[in-house]
Amino acid sequence: MTSLSRALTLRLSLLGIVLFTAFIGAVIAFALITEDPGALRNDVTSQIIRQGVRQPSGTALQVEKTAGLTRIERTSPGLWYLVSDGRSVVEYAPELRPGLPIDIRLDGPTIAAQMRVGGDNALAFDVIEKDGNRFIVATGGGRPGWDLILGYYLRAIAWSALAISVIFGLLITGAIAMSVSYISARLRSAAEAAARIDPRAPRGLLPTEETPVELMPLTTALNAALDQIAGNMEVQQRFMNNVAHELRTPLTVMRGRIDALPHDQMRLALTNDVSRLTTIVSSMLQLARLHSTELPFEPLQLNGLARAVLADLAPLILSNGADVALEEEGDRRSLIEANEPTVRAAIANLVDNALRHAQAKSTILVTVIDGAVVEVADAGVGIEASDRSQVTEPFNRMSPNSTGAGLGLTIVRDIMAAHGGTLTILGRPGGGTMVRLVFPPREAGGA
Repeated sequence: MTSLSRALTLRLSLLGIVLFTAFIGAVIAFALITEDPGALRNDVTSQIIRQGVRQPSGTALQVEKTAGLTRIERTSPGLWYLVSDGRSVVEYAPELRPGLPIDIRLDGPTIAAQMRVGGDNALAFDVIEKDGNRFIVATGGGRPGWDLILGYYLRAIAWSALAISVIFGLLITGAIAMSVSYISARLRSAAEAAARIDPRAPRGLLPTEETPVELMPLTTALNAALDQIAGNMEVQQRFMNNVAHELRTPLTVMRGRIDALPHDQMRLALTNDVSRLTTIVSSMLQLARLHSTELPFEPLQLNGLARAVLADLAPLILSNGADVALEEEGDRRSLIEANEPTVRAAIANLVDNALRHAQAKSTILVTVIDGAVVEVADAGVGIEASDRSQVTEPFNRMSPNSTGAGLGLTIVRDIMAAHGGTLTILGRPGGGTMVRLVFPPREAGGA
């Protein structure tokens, strides 16, 4: 996975290195172009000569033949130079030395001085301090190679280049940090907007006002895709709603006609079939309404709602001969932000499912924990772990002989998704199934 921040940092760093290198190259090129060629060559020669000047305490003055000086002597037929400490002189090719333009004492005390003369008789004259002594270095006719000239300039600007590189590095680092922070903030804003999109109506909600130009095509494409998805969902929900409504009337008429039939096995079978179809149609309508409207939320006490649901289902529980127990753990006064009708339907669906699949004379346990978690456990045959991810899909019945519509857990799943909660299906150690609903905590200070 490519990191935009890492890629941007790398590219800006490479750009900084290129710009810094170009800057140093421009400085050297400017010096090479503007300085007199003869004076430039003699400057470099003088630097190389002074590297070889030696006069340890109590010894005679000498000029060591360094590798650079040896090269210049070999490639410069007109080279001459002299070095003096005021008492003695070391000279190379004195016959080539022209008359100096000013009267310079080559013996006796020396003063600090520097002189450059261009033209045909170019020369360099320096007074340097080394080994605690002061020396005169004069030279002319040197022709150092370009590698020595570049090395001279690099050494000459080394400290300046280091200072510039530090400043430049700080500027580049600041620019990188600001750029990455800016882009990350814009991406974070878009991500937060995407997270706020209602999955039941995913219209284009990604912001475009503060989106960087480079990200605008992506944002526009995502908004268009969301609009298209929302349109397709609306068509699908409208179709389901229309089909369910259209089926209700024929089913009601069919139920009336069946009731007029004589009491026999055929009438009982038809009644059961119509009841099943009616359940499917009602579930389809419930799903259609769940996906087509925004649910109004309010503070809700889950403990009290669970008690009310079990009271409503008391006749069904008695007719099934089952025993339903309610346990309340933790804080019973906690509230959640939820839609009361849909949460009521979710709990009722789970209890109805448990009644359908529980063994005769068994106990169904409904547990409310800290006012935000509901668990419904039965002692039925249970659901295989490999099948648990499939049972919440529409029209998926756990048993071919089931009389349900196969939409109960689908409705519960979608209700929990609308609340930002989770539905988890677990097995029980002694056999059976436990379905857990976890609602998000209510924000502090919520109304």
